[in-house]
Amino acid sequence: MKSEIRKTNKERRTKMSCEEVAEKSSAAARLFLESSIYKNARQIMLYMPLGNESDTSLILNAAFNDKKTVLLPVTDAKSGEITAYEVCKDTVFEKGAFSIQEPQSAKKADMSKTDVVIVPGIAFSKSGARVGFGKGCYDRLLAHTDVVKVGFCYDFQVFEGIIPEEHDVRMDFLVTEKGLFKCE
Repeated sequence: MKSEIRKTNKERRTKMSCEEVAEKSSAAARLFLESSIYKNARQIMLYMPLGNESDTSLILNAAFNDKKTVLLPVTDAKSGEITAYEVCKDTVFEKGAFSIQEPQSAKKADMSKTDVVIVPGIAFSKSGARVGFGKGCYDRLLAHTDVVKVGFCYDFQVFEGIIPEEHDVRMDFLVTEKGLFKCE
């Protein structure tokens, strides 16, 4: 089932126009920025979008302006381990593992001080189950943290009946262009 969801949603996301990505990403970002989750966070981890993933740049810029500590992931291509790095407006980025922009001029962050992690995915359920790319990178990162986990996606990426596997880490909230939802 997960492989079919991955295929279908990747295709649908690929067909989105730049305008549609910008419009839906901005709407979701504004909903998140208005939430108490964001307002109460001091340290927040985001991701750099790949292809037509929901764009987090509005949140990134707002967090810088609001003087929040911002973290971005660097993924080891062999092990799939994610390490969080603290970034600022002057951080230099290069394509890293999986062709994702990663910070190069940044210091390793203390994840224990992180309040919120914005998590990418291919699909999510209303109960917080997540379908990623199948490598388990975020599951390993989030399994040992006590943070608020927010799935950031388009409304069409929310499905009923995704059955999580034992190692899958559930989201606490989902944010789409249509709303911010607490996972059941």
